[in-house]
Amino acid sequence: MPLWEIYSYFYGLSLTNLFPYRRLLEDLNGALHLKEGESVLDAGCGPGLLIERVLQANSGKSISVTGVDLSRRMIERARRTCKSPNVRLQVADLNKGLEFPDGSFDKVVCSNTLYALENPRSTVAEFRRVLRPEGMVTISNPKPNAGEKELVKAHIAEINRLTPARRRARYIATTIVLIPVHLAVIAINIVISRKGRSSNYHFLDKDELERILRETGFKNTRISSCYAGQNWLVTADK
Repeated sequence: MPLWEIYSYFYGLSLTNLFPYRRLLEDLNGALHLKEGESVLDAGCGPGLLIERVLQANSGKSISVTGVDLSRRMIERARRTCKSPNVRLQVADLNKGLEFPDGSFDKVVCSNTLYALENPRSTVAEFRRVLRPEGMVTISNPKPNAGEKELVKAHIAEINRLTPARRRARYIATTIVLIPVHLAVIAINIVISRKGRSSNYHFLDKDELERILRETGFKNTRISSCYAGQNWLVTADK
């Protein structure tokens, strides 16, 4: 069974209970700056966690979201998570281009997906093609030294800051109950991290990301750290 199909069993249950991932969703939604009537492509949407957060944060706005992912199981889970009539979900291989006309979307977001693709530059060029004039891309991608240790430390630090005490105790209990799930996700992420460090995956540094965006025609690139300092958060304009 492919790695991403295995990941689909644990991904949502584990990550939605981890503070660094919750903060990543907030950062991505904030970076999108969605306006009334805009359309978004979530390229590599997984089980729809970002789509769910975007819809919650932008309730009352008439936005539409299209999510695509290589994993059929991820899309099945996303369909259970995101039941809004404004959401369209489909299985798609980002390595083979996007089956959308030019200028289909106002925003494209790609979180923790670009690194696993065969040719990130080609995919980013596709993102630009399907964006409307004045559109924007938002990407979250692991740094070259990304790992699990800082994520675990950040999660524990957030738990320790919870108040009142009963809320902290409840969250600790949930974390303990989910230990087998968290361990499965950590094991998969260790495999991903090793592939990134061995250049099988594209854990890109800041200069590489800037170069890819510049060479594919994007402008006004903005890069900062996110996900407990393990990822880059990139936005750029068409």
